[in-house]
Formats: sequence, structure tokens, C-alpha cells
Amino acid sequence: MSIRVIIGTVLVAFTMMILAFVMVNEPARMADFEAGYKGRSIEAGAALFQSSCTGCHGVQGQGIEGIAPSLNAADLFDGARLKEIGWSGTAKDYIRSAIAGGRPRASAAFANYPQRMPTWSQEFGGPMRPDQVENIVAFVMNWETTALAAASAAPAAPVDAVGADLNVELPQGDAANGELLFTGQVSGKYPCSACHSLQAGQTLVGPTLAGIAATAAAREDGLSAEQYLHESIVQPNTYIVEGAANPSQMPATFGAQMTKQELADIIAYLMTLK
Repeated sequence: MSIRVIIGTVLVAFTMMILAFVMVNEPARMADFEAGYKGRSIEAGAALFQSSCTGCHGVQGQGIEGIAPSLNAADLFDGARLKEIGWSGTAKDYIRSAIAGGRPRASAAFANYPQRMPTWSQEFGGPMRPDQVENIVAFVMNWETTALAAASAAPAAPVDAVGADLNVELPQGDAANGELLFTGQVSGKYPCSACHSLQAGQTLVGPTLAGIAATAAAREDGLSAEQYLHESIVQPNTYIVEGAANPSQMPATFGAQMTKQELADIIAYLMTLK
């Protein structure tokens, strides 16, 4: 046997060993690559969601009553919502379509959310590249496991809601916690700042609250500033600020959602805005 044959045989054997090693390890390598890519996509999507979506959908995707529906909810992922609106595709496809094309027109399926959703994809005239849209889709889909798990868990104890009775006695308010609630930083519950600016003359969905501690006392005869704020939050249609939408676009459900302490804290914070 010549030296060339021996060398060739060794090289072929060595090559086969390398190929076998690659074939054995390639699935794990690809899985690691895909996991890393997905993680980076979710991270980028989280940043985009924070800057572009929380104003309507809430910090934790919990939605804002009367503004935009929840995205961190079991009915989005288990098919119930998709069936209700007549969508036959997957949840991921629906989320992608909604982000890309927006919701420029009113529809019966979203009668409780009259505010239009803007178009986000450059494909339809929006500001985002396709990869940015995909990153937000990945971030929203990342809620699927926890949303479904939360829905199957034992129901939480009923909230000690403040209700709509203006004569209910409120505890001492904590202005610092009220600010966190107002800006949606406490579980994203009540991001009031999504609809109410703190800049004078700047109207978002609702009127500005700049200087509200001073102006609240003069709004309704016989009501103190604190009483007026209490009424405005749990009975938003009782008094409509001049120039604001009538009926009010503010959800009338906060009395059933907020605890007495949460309402007291938000009022305490608003009373610092002088």
C-alpha cells in the first residue's frame, strides 16, 4: 500500500470524525443560537413596547379600560378573543397584523375601545421596520405562558373596592405611592398619565391635571378639592370639564377596581400638583 493511499485513508477517516462530531452537536448549537436570538428579540421588543405601546396598553400589557385591550391576558392566547372577533389564524399572526396595520377604523368587535390604534409598520406607512414589528410580537408572545398559568390558578380574593359612594371614608393617603399609581408603575394598574398630561395647556385623551390641586376646589360648589377629585375618579360623568368630551372618555369602573387606599393615595398625589 502506497503512502498516498494511507494518507488519503487517514484524511477521509478524520473528515468523517469531524462530520460525525458536527452532526451530533449541531442541534444543540442551533438550539442555543435560536434561544439567544429569541432572547435578543424579546429584549428589543420590550424596549419598543415601553416607548410606543404602554400609553394605551399599560406597562404590563394589562390594557386600559376604554383606551386599549389587554395583551397580557389568557383570552388572547387561548383562542377565545380570536374566535369572538372572527380571526381564524394564530394568536401570533393576529398580534403581528394588529401591530403592523393598526386599527384605523371603528369596529363592533372593539366597541368598548373607540380610540384608534395607529399603523406601526413601514409597510403601511408607519414608523417601524419589519424587524422591529417582529420584536414587539416576540415580546407580547412572551406573556403567553404566564397569562395562561394565571388564568388557571385559583381566583384571587375579591378586592376591597372603594365603590362609587362619595361618602365613603378614605384612609390617610400616601402621595409617593399615589405618584407610582398615577404613572402606572405599581403593577401597571392605573396609568393615569397615559390620558392626563401634567403640562399646562397640553390635552391628551383627558384634560391636563397641571395645577389641579388649586383648580379642583373651584370646580363644583360645596365640594373641597379632595372631594371633587374623589368624584371625578369614581363618577367621571358627574362633572365634565369645559372643552372635554361629553360623556367623559374616562372609564367609569375605577370605583370597582381601586381599593380605598389606592384612591386615597392618588388623591394625595394630585393634591401636590399646585
